[in-house]
Amino acid sequence: MLNLICKTALIKSVLLLLIFIGTTPLTGCSKKEEPVIPVTPPVVETKTLKEKAKFPIGAAVTVAHLKETDFANAFKSNYSQLSAEYEMKMKGIWTSLTGYSFDNTDYLVNFAIQNNMKVHGHALLWYSSFPDWFKTAAYDSLNFENNVKTYIQTVVSRYKGKIVSWDVANEIFADDGTLRVESTVYKTFKDPIAFYGRCFQYARNADPDVKLFYNDYDQVLNSAKRNSMKKMVERFKKSSYPIDGIGDQFHTTIWTSKTTVSSGLTDIATTGLLVHISELDIRVNQNKSDSYVFTDAEMIKQSDMYKSIVESFESLPQAQKFAITTWGITDKYTWLTGWWHPKEYPLLFTSNYTKKKAYDGFLSGLK
Repeated sequence: MLNLICKTALIKSVLLLLIFIGTTPLTGCSKKEEPVIPVTPPVVETKTLKEKAKFPIGAAVTVAHLKETDFANAFKSNYSQLSAEYEMKMKGIWTSLTGYSFDNTDYLVNFAIQNNMKVHGHALLWYSSFPDWFKTAAYDSLNFENNVKTYIQTVVSRYKGKIVSWDVANEIFADDGTLRVESTVYKTFKDPIAFYGRCFQYARNADPDVKLFYNDYDQVLNSAKRNSMKKMVERFKKSSYPIDGIGDQFHTTIWTSKTTVSSGLTDIATTGLLVHISELDIRVNQNKSDSYVFTDAEMIKQSDMYKSIVESFESLPQAQKFAITTWGITDKYTWLTGWWHPKEYPLLFTSNYTKKKAYDGFLSGLK
């Protein structure tokens, strides 16, 4: 009898357990199963600047720097266009009325050709680069122009087919948009703009295929200078003076307005000409502080600014994107440690030629 009672109790317990299980929602079965979303690893850019860009990526260099193996290797591996920092300017070439020194320019051009690079000539006319012998000669306007014409045609003809583009004129406007009064040209000609227009024509006559640029700083940020440049371009067109492009130097900062950069570039593009970011570097030491430290946070700000500038350039019509050129490649040799502050780090490579976050920012801004 006891055995039967135990069996009956056991059966009831099992039945109750089954009823409980049947009426209790099971967490694993009460909800629809979540779809499994595969985790995609972040894309790591493996291309170099020149491999990713659909337009030339240039850098300004010197002969001495190219003779340093690490510099030359970093330059060749990442860039596709060469500009001269100063060795193609008039003062470095024109030694006397009939004398020319082409050794450095030849070296730069030959280096580019040997490494499948293009060459952008910088610059035929710049107020700070007229040789002393020329300025002290006190030429009248007729002799002044005839001599400059000979200079332009001699230099451009020598590199016909080897230099693809020239800055014919550089920095002729002051910050307020007026012509530079300290310029030798301003002091010699009643109509300096017409003189510069004729110089563009002399360059075109010497090489019909070369692209001809006007180059200046702060045109993107300074509407007064930009408007003067646009008026000059319109005058050139009406007078049939040749001009193919506008170069903005872009010596800029991490605290520059990105909106102003974008709108300024777009405004320059309304000329219909090629656009060249021609001397890009980005300062970080805003207060010129002796105690400044280039921290990770500062590196990220600089990288973000490089990315934003490149993206703004990429937003221009494809046919107008001529090139982006950095003013040097390494913080080791930047001009800004002399002009701005010794603690300055504006370029894409460290002093040891390792790629900075700035390089990654530039690269990610490219389409």
